[in-house]
Amino acid sequence: MPFRPLSVVRRLLAAAVSLAILAVPAGAQSFKWWQEERFQRELALSPEQVSRLEDIYQAAGPAMRTQKVTLDRLQADLQAMVNDGRADDGVAAELIARVESARADLGQARGLMLYRMRRLLTSDQHVKLKVLFDEHERAKRSHSRRPQQK
Repeated sequence: MPFRPLSVVRRLLAAAVSLAILAVPAGAQSFKWWQEERFQRELALSPEQVSRLEDIYQAAGPAMRTQKVTLDRLQADLQAMVNDGRADDGVAAELIARVESARADLGQARGLMLYRMRRLLTSDQHVKLKVLFDEHERAKRSHSRRPQQK
């Protein structure tokens, strides 16, 4: 296999982004937390921070939506191929590689968006954000376990 510097750089970037994601609360992308009054108040977000967080989110959105559509389509193609079970190993390997590449591209875009958001926060705000997300996740889990009233 020939040495490909671009491939090595891409892998290093993916590893760095993955590390950055680990430092961001898991729910950070599940809702626009920077627009929630409680988060703004408890993190003491400035109006400029709120605006810049929204700008980052909006800038990343179109490409990420396109990447998600591509990933979903490739996953559906893979599922159909697996269900059919008649493709040869080479065709299967190529489609699997395309699915995983699309997944990696989406993950990198998401990770970079979260990294850019993280850079806008002070260290203290980031620590408080983790605490708020832990509380938010606990409340969500607690709420989802309650029996539904009719």
